Amino acid sequence: MKVLAREQSDAPHTRRVLFESLGISAVDFRCQAHVAAEGGEEPNPTHSIVLVRSGVFRRTDQRETVLADPNHVLLFNAAEPYRYAHPLPGGDACTILTVETHRALELVASHAPADAEHPERPFRRGHGLSSPRAVWLHWEFLNLVARKAGRLALEDSLAELANEAVGCAYGAPLPSRRVSPPAHRRRRDLVEAVKLMISERLERPPSLTELADVLGCSPYHLSHTFHGTAGLSLRGYVRRLRARVAAERLAAGASHLTALALDLGYADHSHFTNSFRREWGVSPSTFRSRLVTTNPGKRHPAQRACYFTGLGAGHPGIARTWSGTYRTFPLADSFTKPVW
Repeated sequence: MKVLAREQSDAPHTRRVLFESLGISAVDFRCQAHVAAEGGEEPNPTHSIVLVRSGVFRRTDQRETVLADPNHVLLFNAAEPYRYAHPLPGGDACTILTVETHRALELVASHAPADAEHPERPFRRGHGLSSPRAVWLHWEFLNLVARKAGRLALEDSLAELANEAVGCAYGAPLPSRRVSPPAHRRRRDLVEAVKLMISERLERPPSLTELADVLGCSPYHLSHTFHGTAGLSLRGYVRRLRARVAAERLAAGASHLTALALDLGYADHSHFTNSFRREWGVSPSTFRSRLVTTNPGKRHPAQRACYFTGLGAGHPGIARTWSGTYRTFPLADSFTKPVW
């Protein structure tokens, strides 16, 4: 994946293997790249599942281009070439699950059995919107790593996370057969342009009218195209992205809810609370009160992860069919800025 394929890149970045078992290696990745145009093709060394924690980057392959932000899960196939760009400053932080071929095929088989017959390219889908459950599982897994939890808990959490993440990509809407490939490409380009404009101004997103004026289309067409192509309404996309950024800030130690609300563009504390509760099921103050942090000070991102004690019951089971070696890795202390 990007984290492995770009080790020789000029962009400063760090990576750390957090845990390895079940044919999957969980890797923390952080890129500090400034704004950078699209580079050359880079073949991917492994099959990978990528969960974006913060920042944005653009990935292009032979099929399409996607702007990846914390609303996304991305899938990568080994040996396939990809190109990357950083359209906004700040870089990005991701958790990457590098997956052995047999495990990738097993994961795909639970969502699309017909696609699980191509070991050279197990992931026939490239990306999807991450579900709320995928986000919860992601947080829980990082916390279990930080707590040095037992084998059962770590493996079960990793199995659920990998399965849910692949399901997010395979649950994404497919292009209508009534739409020609060129027309679908134009719709995708329109959606990606909107996502970039939102990320640029998340604290004060442009109106639908402003977006339509800049992109040269009608507001109705833009709203309809975004919902039909992205699988989520434009207002829902912004609401979800804001709530995930807010959760990250709360986990990183934000203490003044009103200041946080205004910083992210909410009208007031009440607007922030209602919107946050809609996405997470609890208010920001309750969310924060249920965060149990690990040791203070300089820590690895997984050590800075927090566990939300209100997590719902999971659906283990996939782990029962898996076997594999078990390894844990020491956590580094060279990171000084929280990423969750």
